[in-house]
Amino acid sequence: MLHYLKFTTFPVIAFAVMHVMFQGGPWMYAGIVALVMVVAVGDLLLPEDRTEPRFNNEFFLNFMLWLTLPLLMWVTLLFSWGVSSHDVLGLDGVMKDWFGYDRLAIQANTTWYQWFFGAVAGAFLFGAGGTNVGHELTHRTYSPRDMILGRWMLAFTCDASFAIEHVYGHHKNLGTPADPATAQRGDNVYTFVIKSWLGGYRSAWKLEKQRLAKFGYSVWDPIHSRMMRGNLMSLSLFVSAYALGGWWAVAMFWVMSAGGKTLLEIVNYMEHYGIVRRPEDKVEPRHSWNTNASVSTALLYALTRHSHHHAEADQEYWNLRSYRHAPMLPTGYLGTILLTLVPPLYKRVMTPLLNHWDEHFATPEEKKLAIEASLKSGMKGLKSAQLGKQQQAQSMSPATV
Repeated sequence: MLHYLKFTTFPVIAFAVMHVMFQGGPWMYAGIVALVMVVAVGDLLLPEDRTEPRFNNEFFLNFMLWLTLPLLMWVTLLFSWGVSSHDVLGLDGVMKDWFGYDRLAIQANTTWYQWFFGAVAGAFLFGAGGTNVGHELTHRTYSPRDMILGRWMLAFTCDASFAIEHVYGHHKNLGTPADPATAQRGDNVYTFVIKSWLGGYRSAWKLEKQRLAKFGYSVWDPIHSRMMRGNLMSLSLFVSAYALGGWWAVAMFWVMSAGGKTLLEIVNYMEHYGIVRRPEDKVEPRHSWNTNASVSTALLYALTRHSHHHAEADQEYWNLRSYRHAPMLPTGYLGTILLTLVPPLYKRVMTPLLNHWDEHFATPEEKKLAIEASLKSGMKGLKSAQLGKQQQAQSMSPATV
């Protein structure tokens, strides 16, 4: 039973955080504080979750995923209602009588920057819920229901195109220069986010254009083009936010949407940072950074077991194995995300991990690629860069001429 209950972590935290935050005022900071204290600190203090139980009740495990879409709608509705200049859908009386929310009092006691920090917490819900669960469901290309639900979840972060590029692009190209979602050694997270954001959209557009060309359709055709339908889905959410709460609601939704998308790109940054692979080689567990941190594993539906996910992309999250001997991140997902925000610190932490990967995981061919990547990175302390410099010096010495 405990193994089932751990996968209720996201909806429980999401509902609890939203309830507390909508007391207004300083309570708007509660979401950020809870995420750091519960997730990042929890990952550091609790033992790793290496369990690999057999699950029989798959409906419950799927229901936890399906619950994410109404939850995202609820978060959007609450923020749109909270900042609105009028009574949205007559909710004022209902929310006050049933839940004790006095919207006018909340507005009066909440500053714009407190709303902003509340929206940042909402962005984590959009990312950890919408993007992460959408990622899980859009891998299920055999299930039209899950594909539709997953694309709608991704639409909250204006990223329905992710279902195309990630499944048919990233999983094929990871670890190579052709993959915009693979961070090269020395990449700065802030520039990477923009590069991966734009590169991923371009890749998805190209893949969809090539697919539709086979049937004589245009990528601009909203009936047949998944790209255009995805764009329209996201646009409909912005229009809904405006209808509910005006431009302030649009601003809140934009912060949550853009923040959730940024969170995805930061996760992309750290999941394959500095790992190299030849395009002709099979994707293996060693080509992804893994972690079995307990809270991250439960909260993110085992996305943290990324090595197995890339080895067998069609596996449901409850079947992912811990792969304890795979390359490991320094801590759980939120803790690592916080590290990436300080690039010099992140590079210092990752340098010994990259040295370990080069020595223990890279094939002879990949060691050559690692030398090139390390030299190009300019990072200090990479042994493969030192080896490359020695090889360059030997090739230039008179004795070798």
